[in-house]
Amino acid sequence: MLESTKKLAKEIMKTDVVKVWESDTVQEVAKLILEHDISGFPVVDKQGHVVGVVTELDLMRNRIAPNEPSIWSTIFGDADRMRKYQDARRKYMAKTAGEVMTAPALTVDVSDSLEKVANIMFNKKIKRIFVTEDGKLAGVISRSVFTRLLLEMQE
Repeated sequence: MLESTKKLAKEIMKTDVVKVWESDTVQEVAKLILEHDISGFPVVDKQGHVVGVVTELDLMRNRIAPNEPSIWSTIFGDADRMRKYQDARRKYMAKTAGEVMTAPALTVDVSDSLEKVANIMFNKKIKRIFVTEDGKLAGVISRSVFTRLLLEMQE
């Protein structure tokens, strides 16, 4: 096993994480995205637990009305399609980060291995994963970490 793959999440995470509260408005989240040039933030509750993630895609869904489900989906009970419609409708009507967020957010623990983190991010096709310690937000790991580690391995 390569030395860099033996690292733990706490060794590679970024600790100065910009977060949003469930009660922050969609407009406040949009301003933070532009201000920090970050495409998504963890949404935390009052105790500091990660309850979801809000991304640029979530904000786009807040501005685009979802297509109504077909009458056939309604009649024949296409549960998956109806669930997707209800989620899109909820995001479209949302006023706060807690309403527009995708939940739950995928998280890893500070003691999880880099290999585990990489596998989750790759298999779930996500750009960032939040790191927790004792259930509370401790950091974030983004895809760019893996690019940096690749270059370090070449040196």
